[in-house]
Amino acid sequence: MSTDLPILETVGKSLLPTVKVADPDFDIKSIAQCTLCIEIDESRFRFCFVQANSMRCLWLEDYAFDTFLNEEEYLDKLKIIADEHPFLTSDQWKDVRVSVNTHDFTLIPTALFRREYAGEYLQLATGSEALDKNRVMSHLLPYVNAHTIFTIPTQWSDWLLGLFPLQHIEFYHLSSPMIIGTIVSHSEYREQKLVTIHMEENYFTLIYSDDKKLKFCNRFQYQSPLELTYLVLFSMNQLEVLPDEIKAKLYGEITPFSDVYIELAKFLPSLQFGNNPTTLAYTNGFEDIPEHRYFGLLNTYLVQS
Repeated sequence: MSTDLPILETVGKSLLPTVKVADPDFDIKSIAQCTLCIEIDESRFRFCFVQANSMRCLWLEDYAFDTFLNEEEYLDKLKIIADEHPFLTSDQWKDVRVSVNTHDFTLIPTALFRREYAGEYLQLATGSEALDKNRVMSHLLPYVNAHTIFTIPTQWSDWLLGLFPLQHIEFYHLSSPMIIGTIVSHSEYREQKLVTIHMEENYFTLIYSDDKKLKFCNRFQYQSPLELTYLVLFSMNQLEVLPDEIKAKLYGEITPFSDVYIELAKFLPSLQFGNNPTTLAYTNGFEDIPEHRYFGLLNTYLVQS
């Protein structure tokens, strides 16, 4: 799958973001009015600052790493970014929200959920116990009346909790902001039925909602555009949804020139790239970023706890 992001640049010990948008007027005094939103996975670290009273995203940075880094090397990179950043490690944030993009997650209806059984629910969904190096977490998603249960590497959570010891941190699985973004998109696009496809390298998340109600959410691994297209069409067939009766939106790491897009477009006549959440406003510079790329990160601000 092609992408237009360059490899992370290194200058001396410093690490440079692949993408950066920054309001020139942002300073230390601005922090207390802003929510820090973070997205983290095995090869990326992204964050943005959203001003609460204006609902305006004032800052965004995206770092991409070599996928062959081991856990210690990856965490060392994150520590360098945090240590050298002028604002990231402040203890004055209005609140901190972290979206974790890991493979293991499931949704359990609130009526059936018991926190003490979170690990067992996840084991039933994935077919295996969570590794000792991972921590099982859960989060209530009020819009869909369900709890998301997921794993996070303990090293990540310990580092983040240590980074903000005086502040409350809310942890989500990345599927939560993507679900909220899909539901909100019904009003934005004036559509009854929506399929959201969020792309990563070798993985994608498929979400289907009807009349602002979540009907399906799953993460798939794929090896080729043909396999991805088959998985999308098979899922829609199981849901009894016809390609010509839904609006399909693409987000994440994908371009209009990618083989995945070209293959999918053959079978989904309404396929389009999605836009930034219209619930938020954006500082100058966001117009230069593909609007479909940061769907998960930007919608992290919209997840209610």
